[in-house]
Amino acid sequence: MTEGTEGAKEAVVTLLDEDGAERRFRLHDAFDTDGHTYYLVESADDPEQVLLLRETDRGLESVDGPEFDRVLSLLEADDPEGGSG
Repeated sequence: MTEGTEGAKEAVVTLLDEDGAERRFRLHDAFDTDGHTYYLVESADDPEQVLLLRETDRGLESVDGPEFDRVLSLLEADDPEGGSG
């Protein structure tokens, strides 16, 4: 784990991409909704690259399109500070 902002611990995870190359990500959030577990991660090398991953019985899958928008809106709605700033 590495030290994140405001003194919070932030997990750094290594994932394999589709080509088998290792890539490092910072785990920002993990949550369950609609019977699935989702992970919001940011590339350790490129903070502008943010991924939403869904846990499946085959591993982790990238989420995009309408599902990405729907899940992020659920996450933001559940955030006690969501949209207040």
